[in-house]
Amino acid sequence: MRPVNAVVSLALALAGCGHSAAFVAPETGSDRPFAGGSPRRLTFNLGDDRAPAWLPDGSGLLYSFQRLDRPDRDRCLGLLPPDGGRLERTLCDETPAADDSTNVLTEPAPSVDGRLAYLLVGSEPIDIAPAYTAVVLGTLDGTAGARVLRTFPYVAPDTVRHDAASQLRWLDATTIVYLAERVGYERPCQGCPIDTLRTGVDVVRLDLSGDAASLAVVPGTRFASAVAAGESADVIYYTLGGDSRVYRRVLSSGTVSVAHDFGSGIARDVRVVGSRLIAVVGGDVSFAFDSVLGYPIQRDRGGPLVLVDLASGAETVLPGNALAFRHPALAPSATRLVAEAVDDVADLWMFDLP
Repeated sequence: MRPVNAVVSLALALAGCGHSAAFVAPETGSDRPFAGGSPRRLTFNLGDDRAPAWLPDGSGLLYSFQRLDRPDRDRCLGLLPPDGGRLERTLCDETPAADDSTNVLTEPAPSVDGRLAYLLVGSEPIDIAPAYTAVVLGTLDGTAGARVLRTFPYVAPDTVRHDAASQLRWLDATTIVYLAERVGYERPCQGCPIDTLRTGVDVVRLDLSGDAASLAVVPGTRFASAVAAGESADVIYYTLGGDSRVYRRVLSSGTVSVAHDFGSGIARDVRVVGSRLIAVVGGDVSFAFDSVLGYPIQRDRGGPLVLVDLASGAETVLPGNALAFRHPALAPSATRLVAEAVDDVADLWMFDLP
């Protein structure tokens, strides 16, 4: 049985870009996961597989995958069964008009009512910076056209430039929180390829209750490196660049406390479900002022995953076969997680939690 495919329609959202056909994922010959054990590799794409996100009921796993069968290297969203295996659904762009541009769908954030927020990025092959970047809202089944919630770049109310977003999370039916990023470009040496440097600068709340989405920067989150939804719509967890601590903030009161301090090592990529917290701690990461770009940058090539029991403070470093991880996603049951394993390309790995 082939995957169910959805169509992304941006003609109503972004002028000059139309989407009228969907990508059909190739048959793999199996609908079962490729391997057992923990951790176990879930994806075997030769391109990057990134930004995992569980469906709210734990029935599937969304992620962004790179298409190497196209010269423009588009990235699509795919839906896997909760144990891995064959793609059940894809959401991407395969119209002839898009053949000369690279279109990226990433940072999926599914809601409990079937809506899907994600980041859309488009560029021409010769572009250094994207031609457009936007947080958009559609549906998981692709039946609704995409609504633009926020375009980039913009200057936030705290006067910081926001070039992109990552780590989109739903707090409730009308509120999304995300990590706003600065995106810079450097050539490390003469003749070297240009590096794209992303670093978090603010946590932002996006209010969808009005006709137009409105944003507000969460105070005290300058140079944030991660954001996670908490136990209620009034609570978030976040980390700051160069910091070993995970912070908990009650949004209505502004009360901030330290949820956990790892003591050493830079903490980031935090997620919280119930009394369990997961974060990447230490590894190949640094936080320092960049004299070329003119602002601090957190350079991150991943690190070990550390699981925390918030009730006791006990830490467990997860096994990883010497891999470096980024962007873990805790299942709603808090018994499994999926994370990117960072190397020349990124693949997704599954952990069964102790």
